[in-house]
Amino acid sequence: MAAPALEMRFQADALNETAIAGLAISESDLSRESARMEQAFRLAVPRRGHVLSTVAEFYGSSIRDAVGVLSASLARKPHADITRCLRQLRGSDYGSEVYRSDAEMAAWFIAGIWIAAVAGTKIHISASLGDAERWFFGGDPADSLASLFSARAIATAEKLLREQADAAAYLELLPYILDPHGPGSRLSVRRDPSTRTARSQKRADGVFYTPADVAEYMTNACLDALHADLPLSVFDPACGTGVFLRAAFGELQRRFPDTYALSLASECLFGADIDPWALDATAFVILADLQTDPTTTRLRPVASWQRMRRNLVRIDTLRIDPAAQAPSGSEGNYGDRGRIPISSLFPALRGGPAVVLGNPPYADLGARADLDEIANTFRTIAIKQQPGAEIYFAFIEQMIRLAGSKASAGALVLPLSIACNIGPQFVAARKLISETRGQWRFAFFDREPHALFGEDVKTRNTIVLWSRAPRDKNAVLATGPLRKWRGDSRALMFKSLSFTAISGDIRRGIPKIDGALQAAALEVLVSRWRSLGQAVRAIERRSLAAAPNADDQTVFVGPTAYNFLNVFLKPPHAFLQKNVALSEHPLHAITCASRGDALAVFALLSSHLAYWWWHAHGDGFHVSGRFLSEFPFGPEALDGQPGEALSRCGEELWSTIRTSPIISLNRGRTSLAFTPNGYDGIRRKIDQVLADVAGLKVAFVEELQQFTAHAVAATQRVRTNSRTHEQERI
Repeated sequence: MAAPALEMRFQADALNETAIAGLAISESDLSRESARMEQAFRLAVPRRGHVLSTVAEFYGSSIRDAVGVLSASLARKPHADITRCLRQLRGSDYGSEVYRSDAEMAAWFIAGIWIAAVAGTKIHISASLGDAERWFFGGDPADSLASLFSARAIATAEKLLREQADAAAYLELLPYILDPHGPGSRLSVRRDPSTRTARSQKRADGVFYTPADVAEYMTNACLDALHADLPLSVFDPACGTGVFLRAAFGELQRRFPDTYALSLASECLFGADIDPWALDATAFVILADLQTDPTTTRLRPVASWQRMRRNLVRIDTLRIDPAAQAPSGSEGNYGDRGRIPISSLFPALRGGPAVVLGNPPYADLGARADLDEIANTFRTIAIKQQPGAEIYFAFIEQMIRLAGSKASAGALVLPLSIACNIGPQFVAARKLISETRGQWRFAFFDREPHALFGEDVKTRNTIVLWSRAPRDKNAVLATGPLRKWRGDSRALMFKSLSFTAISGDIRRGIPKIDGALQAAALEVLVSRWRSLGQAVRAIERRSLAAAPNADDQTVFVGPTAYNFLNVFLKPPHAFLQKNVALSEHPLHAITCASRGDALAVFALLSSHLAYWWWHAHGDGFHVSGRFLSEFPFGPEALDGQPGEALSRCGEELWSTIRTSPIISLNRGRTSLAFTPNGYDGIRRKIDQVLADVAGLKVAFVEELQQFTAHAVAATQRVRTNSRTHEQERI
């Protein structure tokens, strides 16, 4: 199936989903929307009905099969010349734990040549591997790779390569179809359990497909922060098959159209990875992009490829030190595990790269012989010096350590837990950020309805942006809300990302807020020294089965949430039938001093304010005992007039929703929930009582309702100065 056919199929799926959702759309609207989607559709960007790993597998599976055939052929007939040939083509190798045989590397290499040539429209899909090799080397090479394989293997591989070949799709998907892992996502395992092994390996290696628009946004943010009038150096410390370096190359070409394209690539782009094929693949990705430049096409492609490949080094990035830390007399003598100054790897980066960006592996550090040395170098590892430590924290430190000492910028895409987890590594990382001068910005992304990495990788993520200028003396922090969006508004989301300045200690978490009203409220609320834990007798865990037998002084809170906090009082026995298997996830049980206090606690935890506070400090899913205990309203909210008002509101709300439970079945287990959504009048009264207690602005009460409405509907709020523009669902 050619790329245009895939595009139309996915466009139709998206429009059908819109109709299924019950949203009115006229024939003319449908036509205009179809035209807009045809123009905006990109294979490398997830959207509703379009899963990046699925489309990459559609084109990539036959490529891996072809490589497998070629590799098996060469493995049966080894050639000593292949090692010499490959080493002549590549640059230095500082070793790593990822091993690929010469047979596999040669197979990938010859396939990579063919794919880059097809993607760059330099050969037709009917061309042979030999034709591709002659294009690459500018004639018959002295050491032909294609001649090393058996004729039968070549014929089989060429047939496989042509099965789904499409130049336009290849060009768009090059970083992904050159990934040797194969399918290994949540969705692939559901469709085909045999892909579980590949998924396990990708998870162990921390490998995820970074969508093109994510890489482009991060690249643009870094370059915009530096305001450079000359091309800048860009370093990806875990480059994989080149998604970020490709985005950087495209943006540098756009900003500096008069600069020789090959010069931009060979003088500005640098990368490191532990996988030797990933580095070769990155060079092929950039080579394919270079074919659109007429000045580059006058060179032999191998010369362009080699100039790019020299900037890509196989090394464990955690072994790299700033040039200033190179030990005296050790230049060029580092062995397989020693530390290496960046200037020895990349002489052009002696002063440090201007931009460091990428997607570090989400994996454990693993058992390492140099664990003591790593711990001495990275404080986020020293705090948890063991194989189970998260490795991506060290990449935050590397971004800071390796960046140029003058104006520099960095961007990493990380798990959302960097904002809210209170584990020692997380606290150490946030402390490091708060002590590192420069401008820090944090963009947070939920996993529903749509996820940053697409529907195949359902993760909650943070994009961390950092820039440093000589004038910066301290860390200046700005944050954003936990963004929820629908697939068709993804492009708008990136265009509308904005940040709100925050101050204070972030070691216990980075608040996720949006706008001046929320920032002002946050400042007031974090200064309050009394909390809910001080106003109640106990916060413990109880089973759902125990809830109907509770007394009238107990408030239950579900351990997870999404569009509302599941808060309820003693439910009627009738809702939980006998002989029905109930959810085993224990509820939070808050024991209060009286029925009136229980109603007041039920009210305040059902408020828009509580829902906002949970979003601001949690991960958008789990409801922790810490959140409940530290909720910034204590005995003063339950006493006197405020307590009476909250108790009345609680009685009104509970009597309204108690007869309409949400009873759901998941994996044979029944759960129970009660939603306050749809009762904004009562919740607004609760918000107003809490605002009066805390001294919050009247406008913030309205802001809370707007926040909840947008969070539940997953619509975007685009802020321009003091005005807010709302973008509704398509």
